[in-house]
Amino acid sequence: MKQASKNLLGLISAVALICVATSYSVASTVEITYENTGTSVNNAGLHQLTIDGVSTFAMNAQSKKIRPGRNWTATVNSYDDIQAGAGKFNEDSGDVKKYSQVGWLFNYMNFSETLSSSSQSWNTAISQAVWKIMGKKGKLSSLATYVYNYATRGYSSIDNYNWSNSMTVYTSTNLRSEFFAPLAPIATPIPSAIFLFGSVFLGLFGIVRRSNQVSEMQA
Repeated sequence: MKQASKNLLGLISAVALICVATSYSVASTVEITYENTGTSVNNAGLHQLTIDGVSTFAMNAQSKKIRPGRNWTATVNSYDDIQAGAGKFNEDSGDVKKYSQVGWLFNYMNFSETLSSSSQSWNTAISQAVWKIMGKKGKLSSLATYVYNYATRGYSSIDNYNWSNSMTVYTSTNLRSEFFAPLAPIATPIPSAIFLFGSVFLGLFGIVRRSNQVSEMQA
């Protein structure tokens, strides 16, 4: 009886570990609300979003405008996710390089709540360069052209830049929008399945324990 109990507990523990491992291997989703234009100018720069209740500044991957108060669901894509093919603009072989170029430029954005005119111009130029990297047509300002040309010149340190410690990519689940934001302090909730399994585990553990007590009394 004791051996059977040990086997049962071992099986339960193994299943629990599998549940935990698979739960965190799947990209999570968040709820996003577009608050306002933030410190951006003509949609270029940093916008203010609320991501799962946490306010943050983020850069739009494209130039389209979004109305304040709009809500959507997005997939949280890390550096490894993008390397594996995730992302709105990750369609063809080599497109992952675009995200490395964006990730490198992202480090030079000014995330202050108030900006000087020079910082605002710099943020605007970077944002416009990012739109160009992601495929937008049209003429760039002289500063944005300089930023774009430098980022896409073919430097290995930029094309292969690992942005995992600075940026997160939020891709809408309908693939219509994408934002780049800092690593936000967003709490990752334990999946409800883990809570359910935990309840089952405690129940089975109680049954096994009572069975052991009965067996010892009968011995």
